[in-house]
Amino acid sequence: MRFISDELVINRDDKAPLQVLGVGLPRCATSSMQAAMESKYINYHPCMHMAYIAPHAGRGDILLEALREPNTERRHKLLHQIFDGFHATSDFPGCAVIEDLMDMYPDAKIVLNKRPGGGNSWAKSIAAMTYMKDWPFYAITFLWKTDRNLHAFWHLYMDLCMKKYGLEKHELFTAKHYDAHNAWVLAEAAKRGREVLEHEPQDGWEPLCKFLGKEVPENEPYPHLNDAAEIRKITRILYGRGILSWIALIGVTFGTAKWIGLV
Repeated sequence: MRFISDELVINRDDKAPLQVLGVGLPRCATSSMQAAMESKYINYHPCMHMAYIAPHAGRGDILLEALREPNTERRHKLLHQIFDGFHATSDFPGCAVIEDLMDMYPDAKIVLNKRPGGGNSWAKSIAAMTYMKDWPFYAITFLWKTDRNLHAFWHLYMDLCMKKYGLEKHELFTAKHYDAHNAWVLAEAAKRGREVLEHEPQDGWEPLCKFLGKEVPENEPYPHLNDAAEIRKITRILYGRGILSWIALIGVTFGTAKWIGLV
């Protein structure tokens, strides 16, 4: 299941640069964008997405190191360890290191995938995921390194957003956050003389394919993935395996203590 397991084999010898930077925020049809990029019509496979990071403690550790690294050259080397072998990106972590990716891949097309309904709609949607930043999630899932990494990602991302966008903590994950991110993307692209396609899922294949120089598919619906039901399922799995892990640990500890006569 996405975000829980991942069997993608990455060809790290593939040094082809990223062709597309999908720089919209999470919950802005990022999974649909990923599916479009990986489709036979656009064929930029694989497309980096948090679904390829979350199940892997090692990749998560590298990403955390990159997000904490203030030196641009060292940070870019770390990011290459994340993005080498991918042909496009969508979702986190790409949206957190946009300026780095623009500089690392100067020829990549930039797509600002947006949320239908704008900032207010995004704020309601992202609220279903922000529990990962809170202490109950950290405590319950502590025995899973991948989930401790998720918690750390959220806090590093919050710090980055406050610094980049000039937001106060209470303004994070609000409509103001959404608007500030999109404005910042456009400003950073303009600094570099880069064109940006602003895309919403209802726009479908045509503007995206034309922007990327691909043929527009006929009679093929644009992908629609990662709806609210899937998020609820992922949440139940994360909490469930965290609780079961604690039960198993307590059981083993108690059994061992009883066996050696401590209880």
